[in-house]
Amino acid sequence: RFQFLGWQGVVPCKTEKMAMRLVHIVTERLLSVEEAFGHMEPAHLAALLQPIVEGELLKEPHGELLVKILHPILPLILTRVVANLQKEIEGILDLRSVVLEAFVRDKVVLVELFQKVGR
Repeated sequence: RFQFLGWQGVVPCKTEKMAMRLVHIVTERLLSVEEAFGHMEPAHLAALLQPIVEGELLKEPHGELLVKILHPILPLILTRVVANLQKEIEGILDLRSVVLEAFVRDKVVLVELFQKVGR
């Protein structure tokens, strides 16, 4: 009823400001992109990506043939791509933008974080 009172009313009108504060906390104090992405094993991440890449290739003309040809070498290619991404992740991924967009999009998560932090 009275959504302008309590968290339900504060969040919609202060979403971006609240999200920016949490983004700062997450990206500056808790998590760096290099730490998060750098701890992933390239071969393991490549194995997780392979079915997705193959699924996308299947959508292309002659996709089955592409998958048949690339399947044996795809793990090596993806492992190298992931390793190179790990070296250049700062220039590729803007963690601040990703986190901010997620908080603004999902206000429930934003409210939950603020409630937990406020305890």
